[in-house]
Amino acid sequence: MTIQEIIVSILLTVVGSSAVWQTITWFVDRYDKKKTSKEDILKEVEKVHEEVEQVSGKVDDLADTVDKNQAVLARTHILRFSDELKNGVEHSAEYFRQQLDDCDTYEKFCNAHPEFKNSYTEIANIYIKETYERLLKEGKL
Repeated sequence: MTIQEIIVSILLTVVGSSAVWQTITWFVDRYDKKKTSKEDILKEVEKVHEEVEQVSGKVDDLADTVDKNQAVLARTHILRFSDELKNGVEHSAEYFRQQLDDCDTYEKFCNAHPEFKNSYTEIANIYIKETYERLLKEGKL
């Protein structure tokens, strides 16, 4: 028997033994489990990604709601302040500046959201700005 025949014989014996087949089967099963695990992980990652997108959408909606609420609050401040000026209530320069900031905030929101009704404060804004300019000229602020 030659060396080659002996090696072939040993390989056939080793491959034919149940221990080797069990080892090979174990490796194949392990590979399949890893493959399944990767697929499961990818599915879970996709689920997490979808949930993050949903949360992101909700956060965007919430931010829009907050912006709208701030605009409505600014509108309320503008209208109330205009009414107070018309009724002779005197205010400090700081309070005027705060109201002018509200006017700017409201105008910016309305410009960015044309579907938002903004006709409520047009006259009040003009009145506040004219009164502010007049009081500045008169030295009362």
